[in-house]
Amino acid sequence: MSFFFNLKTNFLVDAILLIVVGLVLIFLPGTTLALLTKVLGGLVVFAGVAAIISGIFSKKKNVLTKNSSLVAGIIIAVVGMWILMNPTFFESIIPVIAGVIVLISGLGNLGEALSLGKSNYGNWWIALILAVLTILVGAFLLFRPLTAMAYVVQIIGGALVYNGASNLWIVSRMHKVEKTIKKEVIDVESKEV
Repeated sequence: MSFFFNLKTNFLVDAILLIVVGLVLIFLPGTTLALLTKVLGGLVVFAGVAAIISGIFSKKKNVLTKNSSLVAGIIIAVVGMWILMNPTFFESIIPVIAGVIVLISGLGNLGEALSLGKSNYGNWWIALILAVLTILVGAFLLFRPLTAMAYVVQIIGGALVYNGASNLWIVSRMHKVEKTIKKEVIDVESKEV
C-alpha cells in the first residue's frame, strides 16, 4: 500500500515541478536558456574534476583503473569547458533533449491511460488523448528541432506545463479508480461476512 502512495506522491511532485519549470521557461526564456547552459557546463566540468581527483587519490593499486579514471575525468572536464565556450551548439540540441524527455513521459502516460481503460474507467479515453498529445509534442520537438528552435524555450516551457497538467489529471483519475476498486473489495468482503 505504501508503494502506491509513494508512487502517487512522486507523480504529483514531478507534475508540479514540470509545471513550475515550464512556467519559468515561458516567462523568462532568454535568462533561463543562458543560465541552463552555464549550469550544465559547470556541472559537467565539476564531474570531470571530481573524476580526476578521484583517480589521483585512489588507493587502488591497479594502474589501469587509476589511469582510466584520470582519462575519463579529463574528457568529461573538456566536454564541460566546451559547453561553456560554445553555448549556441548546446542550445541547438535542447529541443531534441526536451523532445526525448516529453516523448518518454507521453509513452508512460499512454500505459497509464490503457490501465484506466482496463479498469473500466468511463473517461479513460481523455487520458488516452492527453497521452497521444504528449507523444506528439515530444515527437515534434525531437524531429523538428529547427522549427522549434525559434521559440524553443517557450515551446519547451509550454510542453512541460502541458505535460505536468496532464500528469496531474491522469494521476487523479488513477486515484479515483483505485478508490472505486477498494470500495468494491470492501463491499464484497462485507457481503461474505
